[in-house]
Amino acid sequence: MKDPVYIALRIRRTLRNSYGFAVGALVVALTLLGLFSDAEPRPEHGVIGGMWLAAFGARMATRLRRSRPEGFPWIDIELGLLLLAGVQAVVQMAGGQGSLLHPIVYIAVAFLAAFAEARAGLVLVALALAYEVGLHLLAESVDLRSAAYSGSFIALFGALNLVFTRAEIARVREHSRKTLEGERERVRSDARMFRLVSAPSAEGASDEERLTRSSVEEVKQQLFHGLQMLHANLELHTCVLLLRDEETLRIAELVTESDHIVESKIGAGEGVVGAVVRRGQTMNLEHLKTGYKGITYYDGPAIVRSFIGIPVYEGSTLVGVLCADRLADRPFEKKDERILERSVPHLLRALQNERIFVQLERTKREQTVLHRASQAIGAALDEGAVIDAALEAAAEIAPFDFAAVTLYDAGERRHRVRRAVGEGAEAFATLKFRDNTSLTAMAVKNRHYLPYRGDFDPSAQVVFTKRTNLKGMASLLILPLIVREDAIGTLALAAKHPRAFGDSVRSTLSVLVGQLAVSMANAQAVARLEEMATTDGLTKCLNKRAFLEELERKLASAKRFQRPLSLIVTDIDHFKSVNDTYGHATGDVVIKELGEILRNVKRDTDIVARFGGEEFCVLCEETDTEGARLLAERIREELKGTTFQTELGKLNVTASLGVATFHGRKNASSSELFEASDKALYAAKHGGRDQVALG
Repeated sequence: MKDPVYIALRIRRTLRNSYGFAVGALVVALTLLGLFSDAEPRPEHGVIGGMWLAAFGARMATRLRRSRPEGFPWIDIELGLLLLAGVQAVVQMAGGQGSLLHPIVYIAVAFLAAFAEARAGLVLVALALAYEVGLHLLAESVDLRSAAYSGSFIALFGALNLVFTRAEIARVREHSRKTLEGERERVRSDARMFRLVSAPSAEGASDEERLTRSSVEEVKQQLFHGLQMLHANLELHTCVLLLRDEETLRIAELVTESDHIVESKIGAGEGVVGAVVRRGQTMNLEHLKTGYKGITYYDGPAIVRSFIGIPVYEGSTLVGVLCADRLADRPFEKKDERILERSVPHLLRALQNERIFVQLERTKREQTVLHRASQAIGAALDEGAVIDAALEAAAEIAPFDFAAVTLYDAGERRHRVRRAVGEGAEAFATLKFRDNTSLTAMAVKNRHYLPYRGDFDPSAQVVFTKRTNLKGMASLLILPLIVREDAIGTLALAAKHPRAFGDSVRSTLSVLVGQLAVSMANAQAVARLEEMATTDGLTKCLNKRAFLEELERKLASAKRFQRPLSLIVTDIDHFKSVNDTYGHATGDVVIKELGEILRNVKRDTDIVARFGGEEFCVLCEETDTEGARLLAERIREELKGTTFQTELGKLNVTASLGVATFHGRKNASSSELFEASDKALYAAKHGGRDQVALG
């Protein structure tokens, strides 16, 4: 005798899974009795409608949670019965079989025939036919001829949708299968032909990628053919090799007749496959019930009746599981188990070959990228071009979502972001920060990459500053730029997906960073030499030689486009007496301050130079005489309003300024422009000093 608790639970589950049938049957019975044929709505109509909505909504939610019905599609029949009953009730309320709403019955039948599972579709069409005839004969008491006429329409709509929809689905599946098989064969053929008769071109990029893909495909075919042989010889439904990746399993290769294989990774501890991983032993299951949910490489309850899982070891490490199953209720025998176990070394060998080949191709590709990056970095003439070349190469080695290059000033103990690209880069473009506890500062101090595992948690880790920190990133790598044991900055890379910067990638990036650091140091040295060659050491303005070169270039441009070009020459009044009275150190302070004033008041397109001693020049592109005069007046007033503190007390100085403008005369020369501005300066000095004169 069975346990009463078991019987009670069985009854409870049966009732829970069949209340849709009960509600549907109730509505069918009431429509056959003509309850809904009254012209005026009654309270019981609302109660029955509420029951119908609750039952239909609950069963539809259950159906949507399932990728496919378990065993016979009872739930599809249940939903179809509810839909037919509801539609017929609405039609009866609208006037019965002769009302304008009656055609929706045909639409409902066509819908059910098209979208229900095939077996359920046949049953539902038969139910709809019987239901329609019953309504004609019982609820409306019409003649048999009218019932046959309406029933024939139901049968026609149902049959047409059953036949044509299923035929179209079969056609699409067959076309997809042939297309996929043709594409596979094309790739295999391309792989063989490409490796035999083609060589990478000099340009290399597309051919390299094509060669890699075709070669990997060729190696993977060995694995596929191995599973294919097992599938055919053991009469399997699915044969799949799952590889372990920490806490998950991923499908390495499979041969299957099912359309319901999962596309995502599988938890390494889930279902019977997880049991194979946990125990490290073969699992052989017999007489499985239809709808068994433990075979996790299917995206829903399985319809297979037997299963076997073989652990795959590489040395002493469990690296995956070889699984096989059958639709037939025919258990796997010992000989089947031995065949599967003996195939494991061959499958492993194919995997190892693929892994070795991919690693060789990756190494080759990384060397190509590094060689190309080395050439680009070596050819770059300035710091910006060096950084651009390095970031481009880094993106090929390890695709990132954010990258930044920082520079470190050891004297001021300050870091600044020299270049930032990617998501949210604008927030870091001008960022400067002192030595702190950030990962960037620690990487510079320790001259070692951070974080150690490459994982990033923005709530616990700071890349630059707490106020301006990265968001939405899961992986991070900060590599110090080291030149002769000194860290001059960092290269920071971040990605949204986890584990983006593994050991192999990091070692390649370290080589790139070494080239970047040396080239950055060289670019900075070249920039300092250029600055020394073109800049006045005291005022940081251009020197005379550099200014004359700029004057010739700007004058040629002004002639070509017929645009004005103005020159302002300024000279400090009585500067000799300043040196004699206050000393040359004070004189240098005055000269430096005038240079600072000139740099502050000029426009971005203006050029300022110290021409010699206390004399300065300002070259104003696309500026007429009046515009240059206004600028000169501002310079004069700024200097006059500046007070210098000296050992002998406060000191105020003035300046005289001369302005001359090129107005488009084609044979004009730079010497003529200088001569005109000098004459204006002479006039300002002899006119009383502390004034602007025009030439």
